[in-house]
Amino acid sequence: MEHTSIYMMHDLKQLSSHPIPDGFEFCLLEREEEGKHWAEIAAATGEFQDISQALERFSTEFAAHLSEAKKRIIFLKTTDGRYAGTASAWFGKWNNDMIGRLHWVEIIPEFQGQKLGRPLITKALKLLSQYHDQAYLKTQPSSLTAIHIYLAIGFKPVTQTTGEELAWNHILNQLNKN
Repeated sequence: MEHTSIYMMHDLKQLSSHPIPDGFEFCLLEREEEGKHWAEIAAATGEFQDISQALERFSTEFAAHLSEAKKRIIFLKTTDGRYAGTASAWFGKWNNDMIGRLHWVEIIPEFQGQKLGRPLITKALKLLSQYHDQAYLKTQPSSLTAIHIYLAIGFKPVTQTTGEELAWNHILNQLNKN
């Protein structure tokens, strides 16, 4: 399957609840300097080759909108202060409307598999619901674990082209095999 992006939509009026496991907590970005933690998480998950590339992306994508970023970037931390993940309850254009966007959902590999994905995503969706009625996300067909979680939480596949329909058929077949 070629490397392509796929999209999913969520009606933010229908939110599920997934409590965070003991030993973890959420907090919002407070200062631009915390972009370093965002960059460390994003680099640790392989989204960027190194922290400096991730910091550059944080700077261009979020620092220019710092007041919004402080309301919309969530950190997942251990109760002893270690950063474990992040998600952004961001925004973007969808069919010429500004709607919510679940963006940059990342959990550091050492914390993956600890039932943190659903609580992190639902926390971001609840935050998004304060500003928007709908949200979308963009992911890759190879991100089967994440797609499985997104579907379970209530995201629906978007198929506007034959290519997207083929990609989703392939993804759903793969998920049904597992």
